Amino acid sequence: MVAMIFATLNMVEAAEQEVEIECDWGVLSATLAMPEGGSDSAVLIVAGSGPTDRHGNSGAGLNTYSYKMLADELVEAGIAVMRYDKRGVGLSSINDPSSYVDVVFEDFVDDASKCIDYLRSLGFRRVVVAGHSEGGAIALHLALREDVAVDKLVLLSAAGFPMEKILIAQLSAQLVPQYMGLMVTATTLIQRIKRGEEVAIESIPQELISIFHPSVQKFLCSSMAFDPAELISYVEQPVLIVSGGRDIQVTKENAAQLLSRAKQATHIHFENMTHILKDADTSDRIEQIMGVYTNSNLAITEGLGEAVVNFINL
Repeated sequence: MVAMIFATLNMVEAAEQEVEIECDWGVLSATLAMPEGGSDSAVLIVAGSGPTDRHGNSGAGLNTYSYKMLADELVEAGIAVMRYDKRGVGLSSINDPSSYVDVVFEDFVDDASKCIDYLRSLGFRRVVVAGHSEGGAIALHLALREDVAVDKLVLLSAAGFPMEKILIAQLSAQLVPQYMGLMVTATTLIQRIKRGEEVAIESIPQELISIFHPSVQKFLCSSMAFDPAELISYVEQPVLIVSGGRDIQVTKENAAQLLSRAKQATHIHFENMTHILKDADTSDRIEQIMGVYTNSNLAITEGLGEAVVNFINL
């Protein structure tokens, strides 16, 4: 998908600018934060899966502000940061909402590439992509595209195994052994969607509709078409892999898998960090959701911002 980039900047705070990038599907809305005195380096934060916005919030009370907090630390250290609302999320409006059913993974890669083009147009000498969770896979795709100039990658709680394996592991942790029937059904649905089948909503149990709804099946299918560990094996740029010991969505084995295939990568592990880049003293799913995922005042993991800054400045 090719779209002409047209950006407008409106100053809203001393160091932040609102950015709009016109695309053929609508408007990509973002925030660009600049440190005092400017910077020759910029980081693009790419959000994880679901309706996650530029701040790291996903609605329904899941307001983490993790991306905003990370951006603030990077800006304080003298690095510019751009973060954006994903297509159809927040202020990134779609001209034809009904077209969202046809969105595939590569479309999200295209959207991120437009942000990189915009940053390059401003004259940044170095552009680093920091991808969180699903955003890590987007970052890997960007690094391999010949039409995109990326200097370094930061993979934050990113998957190292194919999407179907991640989905099965996540669902298994929630459904086994109490709901084995649902687990078997979920596994079958994953296999069918990966093959490109269109699964009618009537064939999906109510408990699984939010995951396998027909409106996201094309995107899921496209997300299962690659192996992140294989992708990173082709990446020439330096990579920082960040994992958390309290991550109940993407376990530390994923980081090990990525590290084992990377050409030049550094791994930093924070023992108490959860998937949303904040610390917890438990790995219990419910306790994390209630105490961490919904706590917008909780700071991101201590040392995370510093680690990213040090990697960028190497």
